[in-house]
Amino acid sequence: MRIQMLTIPSFNEAIFSIWSGSGTCLAVQGEGFSSVKKAAQQKIQQILAERMGHSVASEAIIEHNLSEAEDYSLFTLPLYSRSEQKQLGFLCIAVMQERVTEGFADLLLSSKYHYQSCFYRRFEHLFLADMLHIHKLSDNENRRRSILLQIVQRMQEKMDVSAVLEEVFDSVAFLFPAVNLTLYMSQDGGMDDPRVKPLYLHGDNSSVCVRAFTEERIITQPSTRHQYEIGIPFRGKQGTYGVFHIEGNQEWIEDVDLKLITMMADTAGTAYENAKLHEQSGTLIQELRMIDELTKRLNRSLQLTDIYEYAVQQLIRIFKAQSCCILKLNPEDQRFHVMFSNVAALRNETFSLSGISGQVYKSGEPFILFNYENYNGPSSFFMETTGSMSMMAVPLRISGQVEGTVLVAHQKKQYFSYNNFRFLDMLAVHIGLAVTNATLHAEVKRLATVDALTGLYVRHYVDRMIEERQSTDFCGSLIIIDIDQFKQVNDSYGHQVGDAVLKQVGNIIRESAGPNDLCARWGGEEIAIYLPQVSSEQAKMIAETIRQRVPESTTPSITVSIGIGEWCWLDDQVSLESLFYRADMALYAAKNGGRNRIVVEHKMIDR
Repeated sequence: MRIQMLTIPSFNEAIFSIWSGSGTCLAVQGEGFSSVKKAAQQKIQQILAERMGHSVASEAIIEHNLSEAEDYSLFTLPLYSRSEQKQLGFLCIAVMQERVTEGFADLLLSSKYHYQSCFYRRFEHLFLADMLHIHKLSDNENRRRSILLQIVQRMQEKMDVSAVLEEVFDSVAFLFPAVNLTLYMSQDGGMDDPRVKPLYLHGDNSSVCVRAFTEERIITQPSTRHQYEIGIPFRGKQGTYGVFHIEGNQEWIEDVDLKLITMMADTAGTAYENAKLHEQSGTLIQELRMIDELTKRLNRSLQLTDIYEYAVQQLIRIFKAQSCCILKLNPEDQRFHVMFSNVAALRNETFSLSGISGQVYKSGEPFILFNYENYNGPSSFFMETTGSMSMMAVPLRISGQVEGTVLVAHQKKQYFSYNNFRFLDMLAVHIGLAVTNATLHAEVKRLATVDALTGLYVRHYVDRMIEERQSTDFCGSLIIIDIDQFKQVNDSYGHQVGDAVLKQVGNIIRESAGPNDLCARWGGEEIAIYLPQVSSEQAKMIAETIRQRVPESTTPSITVSIGIGEWCWLDDQVSLESLFYRADMALYAAKNGGRNRIVVEHKMIDR
């Protein structure tokens, strides 16, 4: 307004000031205001005091001379609101006296109305601008809510971790195409997306991502002269999983709606948690099914070789591995023996306890290796033979004790995840239980078929084996051996010595028999040998060896009497009872004939 009024000669060098209704100076235009300020302030206070309590508007122009600045005349013009005519303030104009001419009062009054008009127009402009700004903010908020609602709906429909993160990247790329978004994850995400990278907290502690993760708040800072970066925590209800890292030039960063993108990140964190829980529940169900299937299949067989072979096959299938090997410690030589492996070159190998398997065995803790090239521990024959880079090794517990290790490997680096590692440790427990069951079954079976004192088979087992052989063979011989005067040994030396003599005789018989012969404690001090596909003449030579060795190898020295019976497919009657009767009658004849001799059926042979 002042600029417009300066075009009027009377207002050249005039000093304009605006005062509030309480007497505070709000604005000044023109030079020399300090010379008129005090007088203007006193005059306004005087006017306010005189008009206190009066609400009637007055258009009077108040003029008075200034003693401080005699060259100026001060004119005070009250300003009122447009509608209710309430006093808003004062317009003060200090004009040089020489320019105050006739009709100047009308000019001042016109100036007052012109000022009010300018003021109202400016006020209306500001009001409209403010309304437009509020409307814009409202539109942005509605847009933000609409976009967020759509994103939330799409995220809630996705129950896959990769799909949730893909939705975040797509949404940011759509809304802010000029910025770069990277997600730094603090844990094993198992994703191949190049936009998802690991977050290393042990690195630069001043980095935006590390600060955003540790402080759990948005961090913004310049990265270069014209580039800015933002770190936004990626978190859910149960924890913080990483940081969204945004990079862009300063212009674009200022346009980024941080509130919207933060809400997106929080929504993504919750959706990620839900997807992760869904994925984990699905994985758990799948793992339970695999464990159930593996356990059932392993327990179908009580043969250890079958169990080890099936376990290796299933572990390769489950983990999509290339190599697998199950090792068990042999207590006799204190070396690992390969129970089974899909690698043929390893099946007959043995290993010392100095390698990775030995470490797992000694510590009882599982071990995972992501890159064999960077491994500083002892070399691994298993890894080098198979050319593997990744490996999982877990202890194999049998009857509650660590007795071996399970090794699974692949040629790719970083191939196995920690979830694979944990699951293999669980499966090894069930493999160990199956091996324990098979071992216990074998032990029970052994106890049921082997005499506890001599280590020879029990009679009922050999009876069954003889009957089976008689159905397929064409001949066989049965040798029955009886210790002479065994009762006197017990009476003279005691039953412990008698038991020792039985063990000694049993060892002699086992050593004298062939690999296919069946040696059994027939009962009491009688021991029998069944020789399949062997005639009585051949049996007689084995019996003679036994008869000669017994006195030489027993303490106290004893003798034995031996009877031999033979069956042939040409016999009128082929049966276990008939064979035993023939051998028993021969033994009876040997004992009645003076003992320490061999009788083949009813033929006496003196030695």
